[in-house]
Amino acid sequence: MPKTINPANGEVLESYEYISRNELEEKITRAHTTFRSWRETPFLERKRLFKRLAEIMLEQKEELAKLDTIEMGMLFSGALGDVSKTAAGINYVADHFEEWIAPIEFDEGGLRGKRVFEPMGVVYTVSPWNFPYNQVFRNAAPNILAGNVVLSKHASNVPQCARKIEELFMLAGFPVGVYQNLEISAGESEYIIAHPLVRGTNITGGDRAGRTIGALAGQNLKLSILELGGNDPFIVIDTDDIDATVKLATTGRLSSCGQKCNSSKRMIVVAEYYDEFCEKLAASFKSLKIGDPFEDTTEVGPLAKEEGISDLETMISKAVDAGATLLTGGKRLDMPGYYFEPTVVKDVLPGMSFDEEPFGPVAPVLKAKDKAHAIELANNSRFGLTACVVTTKREVFEEVATKLETGNAFWNKIPTSYPFLPYGGVKDSGYGKELGERGIKNFMNEKVVVY
Repeated sequence: MPKTINPANGEVLESYEYISRNELEEKITRAHTTFRSWRETPFLERKRLFKRLAEIMLEQKEELAKLDTIEMGMLFSGALGDVSKTAAGINYVADHFEEWIAPIEFDEGGLRGKRVFEPMGVVYTVSPWNFPYNQVFRNAAPNILAGNVVLSKHASNVPQCARKIEELFMLAGFPVGVYQNLEISAGESEYIIAHPLVRGTNITGGDRAGRTIGALAGQNLKLSILELGGNDPFIVIDTDDIDATVKLATTGRLSSCGQKCNSSKRMIVVAEYYDEFCEKLAASFKSLKIGDPFEDTTEVGPLAKEEGISDLETMISKAVDAGATLLTGGKRLDMPGYYFEPTVVKDVLPGMSFDEEPFGPVAPVLKAKDKAHAIELANNSRFGLTACVVTTKREVFEEVATKLETGNAFWNKIPTSYPFLPYGGVKDSGYGKELGERGIKNFMNEKVVVY
């Protein structure tokens, strides 16, 4: 059941019951009924409502950020950033959606007409807990601005954030049924996706859940967009400032306690820099202050879930047994809450446990013989979401970026998402793109009208 457990101390704060199947059916019917009128709502009014919603988010910024921190342990400073980034993204999409979905006229091959983009209806979204606001709004806002309506299943460990999001829609003045929070078990996804009034699904989460949702969508001939995380490489080809590189790697690995789908999870370093990088990365991890996520001086907070600790311990143990070297960390901290030592493991090889995504403050480091070997190691993964490439030369970055099997690649910069750029991965990181002009059209019918 949906439950708020404070990761900083393990205290259960709130519990909620799942809604019944009858209540779920009522919500689906309400969404479809609302869609019929919402799709006719003028663009200017849609924009006004979302602008007001973003404004309310900023007015309630501290309250919203506190829920982030209490429910999933995000540093309060990072939680404030989650709210601000979400509001900025909403405003950006509200300012640009009309031009993105405007009709496109054609006159070619003896035909004249236009391509128009029409909303499809009820969209079912599934969101993870690691950025409780941004993960929801980055697909809900474009879909609703496009004229669709959204049924949202949030993660069960952030129920207060989930309820707050629906409240924000109501406070901004949206019609009831445009956005509805669903407090349901994962098993209800099958019923929702099969429902004739639901037109598609958008999930951000693990690949196991993505396989289930994608299969259900396919069986029911529904559109699906899957953003399923990654095991993203941080590739050091060459550097003239190893300290700055280590600082960048530390930030990329430990932001939000290493619990980001696009965080740098595999450090791949060419031999020339490998030993110094490992030594300095371990020292950097050791120096960080661990503690209360509400304290301004805290640099690493708790994991969001207790089971994440055992997952990391098992992963580290298997790698060390297979020949990897533990440089620092490796275990749960002896304090209340779900705290895990920032950990660096070197001498990692393909086939070890770190082929899977380490979701926490753990940095495996792999040695590459040269640039070509670094690319080979980076691509030796079933995931392909993002990558960071460290090099002093742009032409080297562009060469490497071209050969990487990822959704995007960043030069000397930690990957993140932007409302104006498409975002998504390849291989087991899923398919389809969120954000930008492409993202808003995911659940729109591109109708060809010939005069």
